[in-house]
Amino acid sequence: MYDITAPDLDNCTPNTAMKKLIELDRESIKNGEQHNKNELEKKKFKWICCDTTVTTGSGAGGCKKGKHGFGEQIGEGQQRDGRRLDQTMIKQWEEECQRNQEYNERWLLLLENRS
Repeated sequence: MYDITAPDLDNCTPNTAMKKLIELDRESIKNGEQHNKNELEKKKFKWICCDTTVTTGSGAGGCKKGKHGFGEQIGEGQQRDGRRLDQTMIKQWEEECQRNQEYNERWLLLLENRS
């Protein structure tokens, strides 16, 4: 995931981006005058793999569920019932994305094309 407004297309994790998006939502609710500015600001995060804008409150934003196969790597001891997010698995997935050679190459290409 990267920030399209940053000069260096700052790489970030989905957790980091989501925290920033939730904070923008909170600010919009508290201060209605900031709403339009915050709505523009909320469109600044993109997924590298799917080139989709990250959004709050939408199941359609971001990576396509099951596309990358990381979910099949769950250990036998871990139950996956869909009701609870496994924070360890989320952290592992984010770390894998940061190390993914294909994603890093795409990010570099975006950065080069931006110059």
